[in-house]
Amino acid sequence: MPGSTHCSPLIRSRALASVALALGLLVVGCDAGTVDSKQDATQTNSAEALPRAAAPSNEAEPYAAFAARRQVLIADAVEALDETYAALGLLAKQDNDGAADALARATGKLEVVLTAEPGLALAPVAMNVRTYDLIAAPEDVDRLRRRAEEALDDGRLQTGRMLISDLASEHVFSVTNLPLATYPDALKQAAALIKGGRTQEAVAVLEAALATVVVRETIVPLPLVRAQILMERARPIAEQAAQSSGGAAAARPLLVQARRQLDLARALGYGTRADLDDLYDAVEEIEASIDKQDGAPGLFDRLKGLFDKARQSVTVESGRRSGEAGANQ
Repeated sequence: MPGSTHCSPLIRSRALASVALALGLLVVGCDAGTVDSKQDATQTNSAEALPRAAAPSNEAEPYAAFAARRQVLIADAVEALDETYAALGLLAKQDNDGAADALARATGKLEVVLTAEPGLALAPVAMNVRTYDLIAAPEDVDRLRRRAEEALDDGRLQTGRMLISDLASEHVFSVTNLPLATYPDALKQAAALIKGGRTQEAVAVLEAALATVVVRETIVPLPLVRAQILMERARPIAEQAAQSSGGAAAARPLLVQARRQLDLARALGYGTRADLDDLYDAVEEIEASIDKQDGAPGLFDRLKGLFDKARQSVTVESGRRSGEAGANQ
């Protein structure tokens, strides 16, 4: 997406957010994934940057101990990836013994992971977060979409593409994972080829293994996040509205802004009106309750479940191999 500012009602800004900051902005946790190069992986490969797994359901192991053990395993997987790149570098320098040693260390790290977690299919090794933020009214988005549709109908594909290229407001969480069912075997195969003097074949095997790294990407719409934050800010004010007419007046603008964010989510295609109907209805019920000055009893308690449901219906999640088209974009 272009990074320049356009002379239009739309103002587009983008930022690479740190993992901690981006997670702090979210009302809910989310899964994610794409780091597509060695440089990206080394920037974000610390175990602390990766999402923690849920505690075991039987609660036999304290959560802190479980999380610490999982962090160690993730660090081992990260080192295995680093050793793979190191092996390729050593092969380029014709240091076959050094490359074989690096692959042996990588294989050992992954064997530790598999022994500790035999059912683990994907080992996360890196995470990054991209944020695309759109400042626009829903009407502006609808108008641009109609112009894009007209351009497509006229066969002007590139014009249509440019018109909608900035129409996104989202966090993109990307996690890179090693496929444990195939990656360790590829390392062993490459090591055997090196020992047999077939270094070019070993390089091909390692490059093919790196191309099978799985990138999982989750897109979280910012308008829904903001709508929920606005509703949470309105709650204490609305609950006091039963004792104060001023409370109702203070809560109403927040509810209006929340509805506008729902409108923007719909305009941007993060959900249809039907997907968001329950949230629209909840906002209307809360507004009516505030007008009656009864404090909207119980209505706000429903919101978390409604926002969770809306996110499940509109949150986009995708998975691909790092070697597929677009992996390095």
